[in-house]
Amino acid sequence: MIPTLLKLPNARKVVQLLGGCEPETELLILYDAMTAGNVEALMIAATEVGASPVTMQMMPSTFHGTELPKSVAAAMAASQLVIGATVRNIAHTDARRGAQAKGAKVIVLPESDDERFFLAKGWSVDFETVRQQIDTLAQALTEASTARVTSDLGTDVTMSIAGRTGRSLNGFANSVDISAGYCLEASLAPVEGTANGRIVVNASIPGVALIKDAPVEIEFRDGFAVSIRGGAEARQFRELLEGFNDPNVYNLGELGIGMNPMCTLDGTMLSDESVWGGFQLALGTSAYIGGTCKAAAHYDTVLTNAALELDGRLVFAGNRLLI
Repeated sequence: MIPTLLKLPNARKVVQLLGGCEPETELLILYDAMTAGNVEALMIAATEVGASPVTMQMMPSTFHGTELPKSVAAAMAASQLVIGATVRNIAHTDARRGAQAKGAKVIVLPESDDERFFLAKGWSVDFETVRQQIDTLAQALTEASTARVTSDLGTDVTMSIAGRTGRSLNGFANSVDISAGYCLEASLAPVEGTANGRIVVNASIPGVALIKDAPVEIEFRDGFAVSIRGGAEARQFRELLEGFNDPNVYNLGELGIGMNPMCTLDGTMLSDESVWGGFQLALGTSAYIGGTCKAAAHYDTVLTNAALELDGRLVFAGNRLLI
């Protein structure tokens, strides 16, 4: 068992640095039975600054993005700062969006059931240093109309991003969008129905598996994935999506680039999605990140050694930010 004392330095980063918790902050720490072991460190970090946190335990959700109970949603909406230390991601839910519409800041910490969660390498990033880079790329996404992602393995997909706002997930909690701890990225929701081409996923499908057997090849036509081919991981992903019995889970719901230089591919959601230069092309819901599609789930795919063009201008290639 990892002592709470060892978890405390990075729990402080969540509560005090990223959350900006103060004595008068109405803080809700939401957790489930699988993540209970990491709650104490968050509680201590909150009491250190004079706050009086409230904890609320719920049953673990079945999937990432499963809607939360009404009682949980109400508690979130009544809080000023919500830390969702849960095994499944609560970011893509009405409860999260509703809480932020009421002015709450929300930090989501999915897969925080691992007792070593607060010892992950990603916490060692200099949040202030990378913040400007993430903000810069997010602004470039906002200003562009089209995006194209390519890679030497055969990825070549284009999409409209006209009118969509780039998201700067720089870790710092706010009432507009989520913080996901050390999961740092610039991203947005592509315009529905516009993605065409092919992606070759060579790194990870967070929440499903690291890619070990063979790359997962996904073909898109008019915004939707029409085929998923490859080895064992492709089959696993295909069967997972089929199980939702919802055609919208095939929507290309997100384009993003991970921007935490301290992260490595390790099979966890927060790390895999924020590896510096890791491209995220997610399937499913986009309604909670600036899009219009609601689906039964939201699953990212991550590919590396790729390039991003915005309106024909190369802005990211391999591990290099070019703006």
